[in-house]
Amino acid sequence: MKRKNAVSENLKRIRLRMGLTQEEVALRSELSQGYINQLESGKRLFTQKSLEQIAEALNIPIIDFFRKEYEKAPCVREDESKYKYKRKKSASKKEILALLNELPPRIREHYLTLLKLEKELWKK
Repeated sequence: MKRKNAVSENLKRIRLRMGLTQEEVALRSELSQGYINQLESGKRLFTQKSLEQIAEALNIPIIDFFRKEYEKAPCVREDESKYKYKRKKSASKKEILALLNELPPRIREHYLTLLKLEKELWKK
C-alpha cells in the first residue's frame, strides 16, 4: 500500500537536489538502500529515529522533511570526504567483504542479495 506524503516527496526531492543516490543516503545514514527507496515511494512509513538519522546524514533540519514546498528551503551539498564510506575508484573483493561484515546482519543480507542479482544480470 502506497502512502505518498510530504515527507516521502521531500526526501526524494532533497536527495536529488543534493545530487545523491539512494545508496549514498543509505550509507551516510546507516540505513539500507531498500528502506530509503520504500520511504521515498510511500511503501513504508517513516519513524522519528530514521528521519533523525537521514537529516543528520544530509546535514539538514528535520523540519525540512515536513515543508509543503521544499523548493523554498536552501540545500547545500557537503564534501563527502568526511564520511567513512567515501567512493573509491575500485575496491578489491577483500575490501568489499570487510565492509559487508561491518554492516548489521539484515542490511548485509540485503546487499548480498543485490550483488547476487547483479551477478546474474552480468551473465546474460
